[in-house]
Amino acid sequence: MKAWWLRRSVRFRLALWYATATALVLIAFAWFVYEVIERRLAAEIDRQLRIDFDLVEPQLDVDTEGRVSWMVRGSHGDEGFARISAWFEVWSENKELLLRHWPVPEGNIKDVPPPQTSTLKFATVELERGLFLRVMERPGRVQGRSVIIRVFRDETEMRRTLSEIVEVSMLGFPLAGALAAIGGYLVATRSLAPLSAMAQQARRITSESLSKRLPNPNPNDELGRLASVFNETLTRLEASFAELQRFTADASHELRSPLTALRAVGEVALRDGHDPAMLRETIGSMLEEAERLTDLVDALLTLARMDATKSGATLEEVNIATLLEEIRDQFEVLASEKGQTLAVTSDHNVSVQADRTLLRLALVNLVHNAIRHSPSSSKISLAAARRPHGIEISVSDTGPGIAPEYQEKIFEPFFRLDKARSRSGGGGVGLGLAIARRAVERTGGRIIVESKSNRGSVFRIALPLAGSAATI
Repeated sequence: MKAWWLRRSVRFRLALWYATATALVLIAFAWFVYEVIERRLAAEIDRQLRIDFDLVEPQLDVDTEGRVSWMVRGSHGDEGFARISAWFEVWSENKELLLRHWPVPEGNIKDVPPPQTSTLKFATVELERGLFLRVMERPGRVQGRSVIIRVFRDETEMRRTLSEIVEVSMLGFPLAGALAAIGGYLVATRSLAPLSAMAQQARRITSESLSKRLPNPNPNDELGRLASVFNETLTRLEASFAELQRFTADASHELRSPLTALRAVGEVALRDGHDPAMLRETIGSMLEEAERLTDLVDALLTLARMDATKSGATLEEVNIATLLEEIRDQFEVLASEKGQTLAVTSDHNVSVQADRTLLRLALVNLVHNAIRHSPSSSKISLAAARRPHGIEISVSDTGPGIAPEYQEKIFEPFFRLDKARSRSGGGGVGLGLAIARRAVERTGGRIIVESKSNRGSVFRIALPLAGSAATI
């Protein structure tokens, strides 16, 4: 049953639920109306029985032979006998029938049990052929004699009215249920029409058409908000695909360039390779290009591993001053070749809870980038300080600086300020800052740059207290 239900369409299920709910509401309402009308009609009959009792009791008399009779006194004081619409019986206290006034032959009357109590009581009795009477029995007095008077009223009209209500309900409920089902189906179809349109449009969206969006006629309802979420997802996917295509194109270009250089140098060596000095120069050039290719592949593998690894960073207590001194010692020879100096400013007691490997990777790329772009005989500063919200590590240089419009783009893979992608002056492949940002973010921090054109740059790594414990 559950599998059958789940195979049905949403509009069918909504229509069925709507019809079922409507039927239940109608049944409950009909039952309530039936009960109210039945009680009102029964109360009206009981009221008429009380009136009949008050009319009958004064007109009862005992003749000279001790028999109870019913005498009606006219409006002019004359006496006579007549029948009224009320049916009544008079019983003695010993349960002996003294008088019976029935408008039908007694042969058609089913045996009616005698009174059971001597108190006021209402009940329903059945005569022959389904004739139901409402009866009220109550103690009374006739010429000083205690009797029990039972007054009857026909329930035929009341039962006919109630039967008509049931018949109308039985005829109307299926029609109401069918109309509710049709109305629910139409409402569900109209309400779900935007969803069908979104599904059709989603089927047409491929990796080549991510610029398309789902239709969203009403952004304020539930389906509109769903369409908005899907469109936002498509926007992110489009941006991701564009970045992936750009990354692939840049990676292909960067890989092709050293390979092309290797091939060109090798062809020259084969053609004019009779001079040993020229051969040595050629081999040196090939080794440089091979080293550049190795660096590029290593950087690409680093980015791939950082993107593929979903686990969190391994936090440990890192002494920032010691880490900065290690990095200074590592790059001191490279900096001295350009006459540059590396200065470390940090209290030796500053420590932080972070992933040491990732933090070191980020600082290595920042320092290498600063050495590459700073002029000769310049100073590069590495500093660490405590801030109200954690530890801040900065790498400052005196290079050409970065214009404000590029200060976010420089963290994208393969982005270079040099539009011609020149490798003169030892330019890199454009992956160092991208690796640095991802490494810092993986360890729970963030990296920002402060720079102005021709005034140098300051890269700041902020490790918040929420992800680290800083002590001094």
